[in-house]
Amino acid sequence: MAYLPKEHGAYGQVAFPLATAFGVSGVSTGGLLVSVAVIAGFLAHEPAAIVLGLRGSRAKRELGASATQWLSGCLAIAVAAGIAAVLDLDPAARRSLAIPAIPTVLLILAMIQGHEKSWYGEAAAALAFASVAVPVTMAAGSSMKVALAVAIPFALLFTTTTLAVRIVILRVRGGGDPRATMATRRATLAISAVATAVIGAMTVTGWLPWSALFASAPGLITASIVAARPPAPARLRSLGWTLVAISTLTAVIVVATV
Repeated sequence: MAYLPKEHGAYGQVAFPLATAFGVSGVSTGGLLVSVAVIAGFLAHEPAAIVLGLRGSRAKRELGASATQWLSGCLAIAVAAGIAAVLDLDPAARRSLAIPAIPTVLLILAMIQGHEKSWYGEAAAALAFASVAVPVTMAAGSSMKVALAVAIPFALLFTTTTLAVRIVILRVRGGGDPRATMATRRATLAISAVATAVIGAMTVTGWLPWSALFASAPGLITASIVAARPPAPARLRSLGWTLVAISTLTAVIVVATV
């Protein structure tokens, strides 16, 4: 269907944090409502891109009217589910909605500016999808500490591997961009190293359970390996399936240890 998101990896970024949050805390009415709002917002992305002209003038001309209808329907569902979730959640879980809201706003601004495919647009999307696990987990009565132990491993996995995949593309797009490739490689390795140190410190001081460090390790290690030794572009499909496997492993570790 023309209005379904084209980025296959994005489906996993939506599904894994939600499924893991339910696996850790159980299903709740508030969590389901938040999930409905998130999925509706996700399905609004492609028609929004068409309406904004990000898919080209021809797509906007030929599909603009129906895309607007699809976009309106998705946004109506997202708003209705979001309002219902706010009414259902307790005060602590309600306040936690601000955590995914911040990167979501950044993603919307990036789209409006036509920069959804920039590093910060893709990073904002990764953080938005991962951080939704916080209100979904807290909606079932879990603490913020537990909710962060669910969300942080996915936030690091999605952000660092997104940057790592960009390295593979930057090496060949338009004949290659060595400067951008090197800058992105350094950023990926730096984020991975700093994140490991910060999460380690937070676990030692009791701000996070040790499970957060264990669950974050597969994603950080994978991103570092890809950044240091990027595969050929022809192997991007295999890399995509590898990231699905790493996401699955991360989810299993979180559910088993949190």
